[in-house]
Amino acid sequence: MNILILFSQPWRVGGAETHVEALLTGLEGHNLFLAVNEGSSEEKLAQLKHKFPRLTIVAIQTRGGNLFRWKSDINKLCALIRQEHIDVVCAQQRTSGIWAHVLRYYTNVSYTVTMHDPWHRAMFKHIYGKIFDVVFAVSRNLKDKLFEEFNFSKEQIYLINNGIDFASFTPMSQEVCRQQLGFVGQTKIILHVSRLSNVKGAVSLTLIESMKHVLKTSPDTKLVIIGEGPLRNQINEQIAAFNQQFGDKISIYDFVSNITDWYNAADILVGEGRVAIEALACLKPVVAIRNAETFIGAITPENIAYACDVNFDGHDHRVTAENVAGEIAKAFQLEPSASGKVTAYIKERLSLENMAKAYLDVFKQIKWEVHDEKNINHQSAGHW
Repeated sequence: MNILILFSQPWRVGGAETHVEALLTGLEGHNLFLAVNEGSSEEKLAQLKHKFPRLTIVAIQTRGGNLFRWKSDINKLCALIRQEHIDVVCAQQRTSGIWAHVLRYYTNVSYTVTMHDPWHRAMFKHIYGKIFDVVFAVSRNLKDKLFEEFNFSKEQIYLINNGIDFASFTPMSQEVCRQQLGFVGQTKIILHVSRLSNVKGAVSLTLIESMKHVLKTSPDTKLVIIGEGPLRNQINEQIAAFNQQFGDKISIYDFVSNITDWYNAADILVGEGRVAIEALACLKPVVAIRNAETFIGAITPENIAYACDVNFDGHDHRVTAENVAGEIAKAFQLEPSASGKVTAYIKERLSLENMAKAYLDVFKQIKWEVHDEKNINHQSAGHW
């Protein structure tokens, strides 16, 4: 198939970019085209092009108020769709979905919209169920929210969990990884990897506060945060204040390219979604948390199926510094055999192959629906 993936944000580093890169890997046997917003990292795009030599990347401007530029880029994408005989457009999130809807008007090419979160700031929520025919939700929670709050019918929503390339995320020597990253000694390391946005960045602030309680029972523990985003400066200030009082216990880094080394260097990870799955694949215990209100907590063989259903975003505990510290303590005590059972489960359920097949099944379905519609229209025209 010829597939155009629409990405309405600048390509830098974040959860959505990681998802798209995994999708590109799963669909690599097909002809793939990627449209990204201007302002992308040229270095990151070069790395992407190196990884996927056959991938065609085009830059568009989907944000701002430049109507002439919008018209020009829509025309450019329409020309690409016709020239490359695109079978389906795979839009990522709401803005891309709107663009894909416009493209269908001009080209009659069907599209899907992948929902990574419920766009908490979106206005006119109820119109999207009337615009988007097919949406992919990455969790049961999100599927329910789209149905209950966004006016989508259940027939419009396909639940497709994130898939992981398990060849890239495997257990490695903790000692070797720590040496490579400059960590020595027997310090316990808690790792948190996240886009430091207003929602997810609030988790980092709570995690910093929870360290006061963690250190009471485990004084040799260090917290490492990897992330970038709007709350980075505020988080930097909180870290500086904490370290001044408690010593050098918290470090923060920009997003890294060798994240597997960091997973393996850590003792546990605090996070959700794809990051949680990747760390679990490296046999690391995980405390699942997505926002600063409620969370699942320590992942065990007993709750891993449920955690996958909701993409590690649950309402099991109220988020407080004390509760987060308590779940961290549980994760530290998880037996290696339990971690092994959790890893075995996600490898069976959340493979890249499973995700790619689910996408392709829907792509083929909507492609043939359009094909059949064209044939009917053609036959009707011939009859008259």
